[in-house]
Amino acid sequence: MPTEAKAAVIDEMTEKLKQTRAAVLLQIEGLTVAEISELRRRLTAASVELHVVKNTLLRIASERAQYKDLSGILHGQTSIALSTEDEVAPAKAVSDYLRAVKTARPITIKAGILDRGPIAVSEVEALAKVPPRDQVRAQVVGAVQGPLSHTYSILSAPLRDIINVLEARIRQLGGEQAA
Repeated sequence: MPTEAKAAVIDEMTEKLKQTRAAVLLQIEGLTVAEISELRRRLTAASVELHVVKNTLLRIASERAQYKDLSGILHGQTSIALSTEDEVAPAKAVSDYLRAVKTARPITIKAGILDRGPIAVSEVEALAKVPPRDQVRAQVVGAVQGPLSHTYSILSAPLRDIINVLEARIRQLGGEQAA
């Protein structure tokens, strides 16, 4: 039976995991307090939370939150960077931190969590390369709007051509300028 403090951590992590859209499991062992504080600051700026949790407590919380089996990736020291708002944010924030800060003690990405199941490190890296949500929306709108605009132009061309021919004939006969 877990102690009250451990039970509280399990309950808190269960609630966090139920609301989580995506997460990245990290090994940050050996980082200084200043380096961890910098990591937390950068992650918080991207709406990502960083938690250092014992593997057993995280495993129990993930089971209670009805996640797929995470026991295969919960070994060694584990920290979890999670986001309740965006699926891409944790991977992108961790990747940006790794690119920006060159530490003597590297941070290791152990795995990721997406759709309540584990994903491989390569998939986490692929998620980090996904463009921002607004850019993807703009690309979708452009992909839909372009063909529609072209279709409208093609369908209205005969009517436009008839109007141009009639206006030219009116000018030829000496009539007034057509509207």
